[in-house]
Amino acid sequence: MAKTTKEETIVDVQQIYTKTELFVDRNRKVLLIVLGAVAALVVGIFAFQYLYKAPREAEAAAAIWKAEQWMELDSLDWAANGQGEHIGFVQVIEDYSGTSAAKRAHYWMGIISRSQANWQEALDHFLEADFDDQNIGVMVAGNVGDMYVELDNFEDGARWLEKAAKKASSSASDRFYAPIYYLKAARVNMELGKNDKAKSLLRQITENYKGIPSVQNEYGEAVKLHAALSARKD
Repeated sequence: MAKTTKEETIVDVQQIYTKTELFVDRNRKVLLIVLGAVAALVVGIFAFQYLYKAPREAEAAAAIWKAEQWMELDSLDWAANGQGEHIGFVQVIEDYSGTSAAKRAHYWMGIISRSQANWQEALDHFLEADFDDQNIGVMVAGNVGDMYVELDNFEDGARWLEKAAKKASSSASDRFYAPIYYLKAARVNMELGKNDKAKSLLRQITENYKGIPSVQNEYGEAVKLHAALSARKD
């Protein structure tokens, strides 16, 4: 009996091992293809990130610095189109599409177009800018909202201005930009006849920004508008 049990145990192990071998043998080509594809994907991602994307980002950053300097000096034409050996934002966008520098160039071109009252062109640029940028993301969203309002698209304008306000309220720019954009969004909602929505946005200011010196004008305006809306019987 003991001998039989031992033989049965050996047979069971061999059966398991044989099944594994059969699976590998039958699917060897598929397994090799899958492993090869995974290896190629890993190599491809590494090559893209470190041999293409990173150097391109660095090159784009080096290319845009002079245009941003011109922008600070209000030399808008040079900033946009370049001068001498230094390229402007337009060329940065063309040559380095998809980079952080190109997204910043779109933002600055939006500012330039806005200053020239080219609302649609400005909007197109702002929509291509980087909404996740910690420095300009709030202003990008706010400018999108402003441009929609200038184009008489109040629905999208109100939506984007509220988005800018919420984005500001969860960032370091909370005490500077959030009340500004909440107030703008409230006013646009008033134009749309959405007074309850407007009051809700105004309360964001009256309840959260009292006594903050940087936004006292917005706070005072919010208090007046909220009182006026609350006094209406409609």
